[in-house]
Amino acid sequence: MSINPQPVIILVEPQMGENIGMCARAMLNCGLERLRLVRPRDGWPNPAAVATAAAADRVLEKVEVFETLEDAVADCHHVVATSARERSIAVPVVASGDASARVAAWGAGGAQVAVIFGPEASGLDNAVIARAGIVMRFETNPDFSSLNLAQCVLLFGWEWRRAAGAISDGKESDRAESHAPASRGDLDRFLDRLEGALGERGFFLTPDLKPTTVKILRSLFSRTTASEKEVKLLHGVLTALVRERSSESPDSSATKG
Repeated sequence: MSINPQPVIILVEPQMGENIGMCARAMLNCGLERLRLVRPRDGWPNPAAVATAAAADRVLEKVEVFETLEDAVADCHHVVATSARERSIAVPVVASGDASARVAAWGAGGAQVAVIFGPEASGLDNAVIARAGIVMRFETNPDFSSLNLAQCVLLFGWEWRRAAGAISDGKESDRAESHAPASRGDLDRFLDRLEGALGERGFFLTPDLKPTTVKILRSLFSRTTASEKEVKLLHGVLTALVRERSSESPDSSATKG
């Protein structure tokens, strides 16, 4: 069975090397080999990860480490967050089976997808959730929903492998998009410009309210699947809106004197 292009698994601020190793093992069980770390607490490489990876060395050997999540997802077209908690940010929550099928379909269409998992103790914060298009939730016992990091990765990987296999075997329709989606790096550059322009024009009423407003704006745009062409159009719209207008119109200058 041929597997569709793989998503990138991103662990944000993982706290223990042992857990990174167990995640690598879970990934390779499902045919996943692309692992990125954002600010691992104990640094990288970490010998403790090797001890628990159970020979999943080829995953650990290709690990990429980033200082910020923005850099880790900059080349990705879709971002999926995982969370077990209710959130105040209006990001669609999707059951793990459907979310994994979407990831497989996006990959089959040539898009790069990031699936993000949070720190062991606290999970992902709202600033990260706001950058996701969807939140994936696992259907565990509501009276005891706690999962460890490697379990989460394994559950996703298993669902993804089944969905990817169905697509490659022709059992499920390919929901790939007909247009080339913009990368998160392209979208972030536009949002950075938008935030700066709004700040210069006094849009943010107080410094205390600005972070919340920015999260809402980023979440709004992250839930869309903008194409490269559409993001370029948004840049053009913003440029037109912030361009300094001449103090005189051509007609008014012609009538003087």
